[in-house]
Amino acid sequence: MSGALAVLVAIAAAMLLPGAASAWTHGTLYVSTTGSDSGNCQKPARACASIGYALSQASTGSRVLVGPGTYLESANPGGSGNVITPGLSGVTLTSNRAWGASAANTVIDAAGEPNGILDQANKSTVSGFTVEHAQLEGILVEPPPSSWPASPTASPANVSKVTIEDNVVEHNDLAYDTTAANPCPTSPTDGDDCGEGIHLLATTYSRVVGNKIANNVGGILLSDGGLPTATGGPTSVGPAAHNLIAFNASTDNAFDCGITLPSHDPRAVAATGQPQPALAGVYDNLVVSNVSKHNGGAGLLDATPYPGTGAYDNTFVHNFVADNGEGGFQLHSHAPQQDVNGNRVIANFFGTNNTAGDTDSGDLSTTAIILFSAVVPVTDTRVVGNVIASNTYGIWRTANVDTAGIKTNLFFNVATNLFTQP
Repeated sequence: MSGALAVLVAIAAAMLLPGAASAWTHGTLYVSTTGSDSGNCQKPARACASIGYALSQASTGSRVLVGPGTYLESANPGGSGNVITPGLSGVTLTSNRAWGASAANTVIDAAGEPNGILDQANKSTVSGFTVEHAQLEGILVEPPPSSWPASPTASPANVSKVTIEDNVVEHNDLAYDTTAANPCPTSPTDGDDCGEGIHLLATTYSRVVGNKIANNVGGILLSDGGLPTATGGPTSVGPAAHNLIAFNASTDNAFDCGITLPSHDPRAVAATGQPQPALAGVYDNLVVSNVSKHNGGAGLLDATPYPGTGAYDNTFVHNFVADNGEGGFQLHSHAPQQDVNGNRVIANFFGTNNTAGDTDSGDLSTTAIILFSAVVPVTDTRVVGNVIASNTYGIWRTANVDTAGIKTNLFFNVATNLFTQP
């Protein structure tokens, strides 16, 4: 990592986690495959047998250290699951390095369960696990559903200052049914993709760093609400803002995107066209130094599906993006009363992308960057200093996307550097 980029990430981390307290001040609990779910788990010789039981014994600021082995999420006592509840602010759930544990050998098998880990606590950390075989997301961060707004004017819900780092999240979203009109009917918020591998819903000032996400429906998802499901929708929750997505590898997620920043909450933009960041929206997130390749959808996606949604002022920098089914970077705006302005795509490498074609925009040729807006003008978008190689189109845009911020990109083996849809 270059000195300049290291400084950028360090500054971003400091900005995104203001005043984060240490989670290592309120006792340590131990989990082992040879343990027993009794007592308080606070001595290595009396470790718990399940993560769920240990979390039921934890308190604010506890550390839960998990030894190597495979832990069946379904084996948690009483079906409580691996849930970091709102009352466990500051909890650290991590593999026990002192016992030789790491993501390579500390496995949460969530077969038959909705999630491998559900995190609803502020200032919490999840680190050093392989999470696999969940019906929906491998790792889901969200405020508790009881706090979600029940009316268009109700206050948003939020969880903040969460860290998801150094995990392997693979082979999740198993409820996804490619033959169904609604392919994931069991998901409460994402009926089209089961929530993908790691999902931050209505989450702010948080970090997703150094994870490997592969062979799910999609990779990393940040959203402010839910797409329509079998029970209706869309669902309003709260803003997804000021988050850091860095040094992750999102690969081989066959049906959706590598890293996705869509706004799903129709309260994000007012009828006047003005954003309402206090209520909803996906904004001011930094996506830096990730690898996104061999995914079925876009490598990087910033999108708004229907009126009232807003995904704006996000920055995508120093990412490696190649061999994705849709655009390497894809900006999608589909309806009136939306905001996708102010996004930054800077100094990324884009190899061949859009190998399957983007049917929404109608661009079916290989393309590095797709800037598509069906209705609203798109202004103040910067596409600067990217290296783009081996595509039919370097940058494809609709005519209502301003070109003033598209400059100083390098093109190699590209037939048309900048194409404007007639």
